[in-house]
Amino acid sequence: MPVTKAQELTGRVVDDAKRPMEFVNVVAYALPDSAFVAGAITDANGAFSLSVPGTAAKRVLKVSFVGYETQVVEARPGVVVTLRPEAAALGEVTVTADRIRRSAGGYTANLLGSTVTQGRQTDEILALLPGVTRRDGALEVLGQAVGTVYVDGIRLTSTKELAALPADRIRRVQVDYTPGSSEFASTRGAVIRITLRKELDGGYYGYAMAGADVYSKYGFSRDFAYAVYNGRFNRLSLYNVLSYTDYYLATDDENTYDFLRTGRAQRTDVQSRGWTHRLYDRLSLTYDLTPRNTLGTSLYFSTDHAKPRTDVATFVRTPSGWADTALYTTRIETPYTYRTYQGTLRFDRELDDQGSTFNIGADYLRQYARNRMQTLRLLSSPDLDTLSNRSEETTNMLEARTSLNKNFASGLAINGGLAYRRITVDYDLTNERHLRTLPYAEGQMPAIYAEVQGPIGKRLQYGVGLRVQESRIAYRPDAAADLIVHDDWDAYSSFNLLWMINEARKISATLNYTEAVDDIPYSALTTHREYTDDHSYTTGNPDLVPCKSHTLTAALDLYDHLSFNTIYIYNETPIYYATRVDPALPSVTYTKPMNAKYERFLGLSAEARFDPLPWWKLKSMVMYTLFGSKSEDFDVSGQQKYYFSLSNTFRFTPHMGASLDGYYEPTFHFTDRIYRTVYEMSGSVYHTFLRDRLALRLNFKLFRHGRVIDTETPDLRLVEANRSHEQYFGLSLSYSFSGGRSVDVKQTEEIQSYEKIRDKR
Repeated sequence: MPVTKAQELTGRVVDDAKRPMEFVNVVAYALPDSAFVAGAITDANGAFSLSVPGTAAKRVLKVSFVGYETQVVEARPGVVVTLRPEAAALGEVTVTADRIRRSAGGYTANLLGSTVTQGRQTDEILALLPGVTRRDGALEVLGQAVGTVYVDGIRLTSTKELAALPADRIRRVQVDYTPGSSEFASTRGAVIRITLRKELDGGYYGYAMAGADVYSKYGFSRDFAYAVYNGRFNRLSLYNVLSYTDYYLATDDENTYDFLRTGRAQRTDVQSRGWTHRLYDRLSLTYDLTPRNTLGTSLYFSTDHAKPRTDVATFVRTPSGWADTALYTTRIETPYTYRTYQGTLRFDRELDDQGSTFNIGADYLRQYARNRMQTLRLLSSPDLDTLSNRSEETTNMLEARTSLNKNFASGLAINGGLAYRRITVDYDLTNERHLRTLPYAEGQMPAIYAEVQGPIGKRLQYGVGLRVQESRIAYRPDAAADLIVHDDWDAYSSFNLLWMINEARKISATLNYTEAVDDIPYSALTTHREYTDDHSYTTGNPDLVPCKSHTLTAALDLYDHLSFNTIYIYNETPIYYATRVDPALPSVTYTKPMNAKYERFLGLSAEARFDPLPWWKLKSMVMYTLFGSKSEDFDVSGQQKYYFSLSNTFRFTPHMGASLDGYYEPTFHFTDRIYRTVYEMSGSVYHTFLRDRLALRLNFKLFRHGRVIDTETPDLRLVEANRSHEQYFGLSLSYSFSGGRSVDVKQTEEIQSYEKIRDKR
C-alpha cells in the first residue's frame, strides 16, 4: 500500500470584530464518512496548523469554542473562520480545562474557567504558575525578579496594582522567561503579559472589594478598597481601576555595630511607626475608528504620603555586657509625598487576516518626590541636638515608539520597530548643615530592533532578535558644575528555541538567551546623604557605569506536572552596595553603590504540580543557586543558596475554598554578607454567595521568621536583625456584577517604567 506524504493545513479563527481567538478547537474530518483526521488549538494570533494525509479526499473543519456558535467549513489552505457569540449565551462563558501551551520564549497559561482563580487576587494566582514565585510581595521567575508586567497591554507602574484585580477575570497569562528585543535593553527578568476575560457584548463588568487587617502585636494595621470597571459602549471600550489603601508601618529592628579598629561596640533598638496613605486611578479609553483601526489613550495618577516616625535607643557595650540604660535616644521624623502622572496615546492598525499589525504611540510620565528628615537626639543630659535635611526630586520621561508586526500563514512572524526614550531628573537637596545643592541628571535611549519567529518542521519553534540601542546618561552634581557623561552604543541579541519532544504527552524543552544593559538609577548618582538613623546613611556615586548582562535559561517540562529549569547569568561591572565606616564620624556607617568587576549566577530548580485529591491542588519547588563575584571589597566563588516553597489550593465545595502557602530559605552567604534563615506560612479561606457574586474572605499569616543580615568588612561587623511580629489576620468583602453580550475590552499600552534601585537586603 503506498504511503502518502502529509500536508500542513493552516488557517485562522477570528470573532465577528475580526479579532483573533485563542484556544479554539479545530478538528478536520474526512468526507463522506466523517472520519477523524487531525485536531489542533489556535494560538494567540488565532492561527492553527493541521498535519493531514496528502490524499484527494474532501475534508471539512469543525471549529468550536464554548459560548460561540460552532462552524463547519470546507478545509482549504489559509481559511479564515469567523465565530459569533451564541444568541442564548447571555451569561458568563467558561471552559473546564486548564491548558498550558509552550512557546519558544516561555509559555501561555489559559486560566479561563479555572477553579484555582476563585477567591484569589491576580498577584496571588501568578505565584501558582510554572516557574513563578512570590516572596515578600515581589514576583520572581526562575529566582529572578520579574522585569515587566502588562495587563491587557498596559505596562504597570507597580506590580502592587495586581492586588486590585480579581484572578477569576483572567483569560490567559503569557510568561516569557527572558525579554525579547522589542523591550528596552534595560529590561531584566521575565516579562508577564496578562489578558483579561472577554466581556459581554455591548456590556460591562464591575468589581468592588474592601477589607482590613489586624496584626497580633500592632493591632489595626491596614484598610483598603478597590473598584474595577470595564465595558464597551458602541465603538468605545473603557477600563478603570481605582484603589485606596491605608497602611500602618510597624517594624522593630535590632542593629549591632562592632567597630573593629577602635574596639567600640554599640547596639540600636529601632521602632518605626506611621500611617501611609496611597491612592491611584488608571483609566483606559479605546475607540474603534474602523474594524481594523483603533485609537486609544490611557491616564494614570497616584499619590502616596506618610509621616513615619522612628525611635532609636543607642546602647554601648561595657566589659560586663550591654548597658541597661540607653546612652541616648533619637526620634527621626521622615514625612514624604510621592505623586505620579502618566498619559499615553496610541494608534493601532490591523493589516490583514493573519493578525499583522502596525502601531505608533507616545507616552509621558512625571514623578514628584518630596522627603524631609528631622532628627531629635535626646542625650542622657537635658541637652537636645537637632538635625534636619530635605530633598525634592522631579522626574520627566517621554517615550515614543512605532512597530510593524507581519504574520504569515506558514507560522513565520517578523517584528520590527523604532523607539526613543528621554529622561530628566531635577533635584533640590538641603543637607543637615543647611547646604543646598541642585543636582541634575538626564538620559536618552534611541533604539531600533527586529525579531523573527517561526517553526522548523513540526516539533521546533525558534525566535531570534537584535536590538541596537544607545544608552546615554549625564549627571551634574550642582547647578554650576559640568556634566559627567556616560555614552554607550551597543547591539543586544536574543534567541529562543522550543523543542516539542512529545506533544501528546506534553514533553518539551526550551532554550533562551538574551543580552541586556542596566539603567543606572539616577538616585544612585547623587552624593546626597539619606539617613536611615543617626548611625547609618546611604550616599550615591557619580562614577557608576552601566552593568551589561548575559542570561541563558533552559527548561525541560514533563506532562504539565514536572519542570526542571536552569538559569545562568554573567554580569559585567554589576552594581553592589559597599558598607563602610565614615572616616570623619567613626561611629557612623554608610552604604555606597560601587561597580564590581563581574558576578556569576547559576540557578537549578525543580517544580512539581499535582492534584493529590480532587479538591486539592499542590505546587512545590526547590531551587539551588551558586554565586561568585569579584570587587575591591570581596572575591568570592561557590557561594550556595537553597530555597523551598509550597503552595496549596483547596476547593471544598463549589462555593468554598482555601489556600496555604509557605517558603523556607536557609542561611546563605552573598558577597560580604550572611543572610540568616527566613521562613513564612500564610493562607486564606473564602466563601461565595449570591451565585458567586458576593465573596467573604479571611486572610492570615500564621508565622514569619524575619531576616538577620551579618556584614563583615575590615573595619566593621554589622548585624541587622528584623524583630518585627508579622502575624496577622484580615477580612475582606467583594461584590461583582456584569451584563450584556461578549466583546473584547481593549486597552492602551503604557510604555514607560521608572524604578529607584536601593541596597538589596
